[in-house]
Amino acid sequence: MTFAFRRVSSMRKVMLASLAVNLFLVGAFAGTLVTGLPVFHNFMPPPPPPEFDNPTEPPSIRLLRAIRSRLSPEGKAIFDSEFDPVISKISERQNPRLLEAALKDVLADPNVTDAEIRKAYAELKNAVRNDLSVVLDHMANVTVKLSQEDREKMTLIRPPSPPPHTQ
Repeated sequence: MTFAFRRVSSMRKVMLASLAVNLFLVGAFAGTLVTGLPVFHNFMPPPPPPEFDNPTEPPSIRLLRAIRSRLSPEGKAIFDSEFDPVISKISERQNPRLLEAALKDVLADPNVTDAEIRKAYAELKNAVRNDLSVVLDHMANVTVKLSQEDREKMTLIRPPSPPPHTQ
């Protein structure tokens, strides 16, 4: 009994490789649907919440509005009594975004001096530090007055939840 061995053409190799890749992708997709686990990790960070879409307000005010939106009606009343004057003060001060734009202008100037660069960074640092300090001081005042449920909602930044662990 004789077997005829034929040479495998390069086209046949390409077709078999394509079939293998397609079967793998179909299996990965089916596994994703069945288990609910992501096969392909998303390397892009999630988009910011809609509260952060208004670039005309300082970031600290947008953050406060986002936190306020999570509170109960009683918590919102406590929050408003503490933060209404604070938000007014922050709104009156120079927006850190304007300072960022000034920093970009300073850095774009080819004839800028070291002192001007240091001054631009210092102004931005001080504005951000002042806003953050004021906000956090008042956050502590609000948080001690809130219920436990609202206290849990006062978390500024929550880390992303880890993917479910399967054994």
